[in-house]
Amino acid sequence: MEDKNIHLKIIKQVCKEILIPLGIFQKGTSRLYLDDNDYFFTVIEFQPSNWDRGTYLNIGLTFLWDYNQSDVLYFDFSRQPAARYGKFVEYKNETQFRKEIINLANIAKEEILFYRKLRDIKFAKDWMISYTKKFNCNKYLRFGLAIANICTLNNDMKSARFYYENYHREQNTAEQMDCKNLSKEYLNSNIKTTRKMWHSKPSMKKMPFSTIYDS
Repeated sequence: MEDKNIHLKIIKQVCKEILIPLGIFQKGTSRLYLDDNDYFFTVIEFQPSNWDRGTYLNIGLTFLWDYNQSDVLYFDFSRQPAARYGKFVEYKNETQFRKEIINLANIAKEEILFYRKLRDIKFAKDWMISYTKKFNCNKYLRFGLAIANICTLNNDMKSARFYYENYHREQNTAEQMDCKNLSKEYLNSNIKTTRKMWHSKPSMKKMPFSTIYDS
């Protein structure tokens, strides 16, 4: 009789072969794999389906400057719409599924290595501004807060206020002219607090320590 969880075992085996050697770690026993980049996580999710054995691949960034105590990782930024890479991969047989999971894991590897460049906050600022300008207004606005915070970490307060106020103006929120959160000290404090919270989670025992924020 075929193991009903063989698809899960294949995903874990392939991730162990391709992603773990990069320094990626698994969140507990979940289908989430994380790359710790000090002020953000790159989140790789092998998302299940309610109907078939198999997986979707979602990849995006969770920024750590928004402190909350929820054990939930959000996709704050992704190079793909809704953070979705490709289509659902259904398990049909071991050979077919392993081949397709290797393909997904290699896609994830490429994204992980690219996003690591954003550890350099100067590169992150220049790239994110350039990237969002290539797309329509909705996508630009979606990432407005992230860009404002990146500019703040770069001490570029003029640009930070521009992106922050523009985002809230378009969202018609009461905060649109209140820039009190645009403080490098405030963001760094939140990052440290958020990292401390994640370190306390049993599912995050493999999370590395940051020489910048965990000291």
